[in-house]
Amino acid sequence: MQKGKIEKIKIFTEKGKPGKMVQSVDCLVDLGLSGDRFAKGGEKQLTIIDRDSENWICAQETQGLCFGRFKANITVEDMDLSVLKSGDKLFCGDAVLEISSEKKECFAECERVQNKMDCRLRNSAKYLKVHKSGRININDYITKNG
Repeated sequence: MQKGKIEKIKIFTEKGKPGKMVQSVDCLVDLGLSGDRFAKGGEKQLTIIDRDSENWICAQETQGLCFGRFKANITVEDMDLSVLKSGDKLFCGDAVLEISSEKKECFAECERVQNKMDCRLRNSAKYLKVHKSGRININDYITKNG
C-alpha cells in the first residue's frame, strides 16, 4: 500500500498570483477544491506533486517550460507518485481523490525537451478529480487503497 502525508495545501484564487497556503480545505465532488479558481469540474480539478520532485525542480539549472506554470494544490511527502495510474483512488482526510491523468504533457518548445533532458514533472505531477467530497488537512495521511 502506498502511503504518504500531506505537507502543503495551496488554493489558487487569481490568475498570475501565487497560491495561498491553507491548513485545510473542502474537496467538492466533481468540482475540485473549495475556493480554487480551477474548481470547475472536468478531469483536471486539482493537482498533486511529491516533495522530492518539487525540490528537484527547484534545484535545476535548466528550467523546464512548465516549471513556473505548474501549480500544485497538494504536496505530499514520503510517497512516490510516479507509480500511480489513472483510476487509482487516494484516501485522505474525509475525501477520496482519483488520479485522472498520470502524465504531464510536454511542449516541443521546452528547453529540457529540446535537449532530451529528464523532467520529473512529467511523471510525478498528477491531475486529480474529487471522487468523494470531504475535508483534507495538512499532516493528514494519504493512502492508495484506503
